[in-house]
Amino acid sequence: MSHLAYPNLARLPDFPERGLNYTGIPVEGWGTGLLVPLAISCLVFLTAGLPNRARGWEIWWALLNTAVIHPMDFFVGTLGVGPKYLVDEYAILDSRYWVERDNTVMWVAYLEFFTMAPLSYLWYRSAVRGYWSRHFWAVLCSSFQQFGTFMYWGTEWSDGFIHQPALDWPPRFDSYLKLKYFWFVFVFLNGIWVVIPFYIYCRTYLFLSKITRNNWTKKLR
Repeated sequence: MSHLAYPNLARLPDFPERGLNYTGIPVEGWGTGLLVPLAISCLVFLTAGLPNRARGWEIWWALLNTAVIHPMDFFVGTLGVGPKYLVDEYAILDSRYWVERDNTVMWVAYLEFFTMAPLSYLWYRSAVRGYWSRHFWAVLCSSFQQFGTFMYWGTEWSDGFIHQPALDWPPRFDSYLKLKYFWFVFVFLNGIWVVIPFYIYCRTYLFLSKITRNNWTKKLR
């Protein structure tokens, strides 16, 4: 499919020569593309342990960020390496990734891989082993994730959403491009990294408040 079908890519005078790669069913390149998350997951399991159901969903959330989300933004979004379908979807979703290599998005992706992935690993490890520090890592990782999401949203808003397939503002619900790439991916999926961190803040606060009250109650007896 030609990049001219997408307003945010058609406006670029020198779109990368390789263009968009996939046509039809997007299956090409997934074999090698899955090696990175599988390799990272195996390394995590060997060094930190297997997921423990008793520890709840946060283990899987930390593992997802360690092995999939942060590496994917770096390799696929920044370097343009990976399954062709995903590489092209990143270009269509936001031309600030490998197409234009916007400084803000590039640095957010670098920090995701080199900082957030290791921190998410420490969160996973402490949660699997039941360490008290899991609450610290949970709040720290959640803070960075929220900050990165607002940076990603805010800088695109400041640019007038010119890097999105939906170029009008406020965006409407009158086309497939707007429904999929703006409302579903840009707003809803990215919003998960705002909602879940907020939930983790509240849960950690309530847990620590309960522990503190119990300790004070014991001292007053």
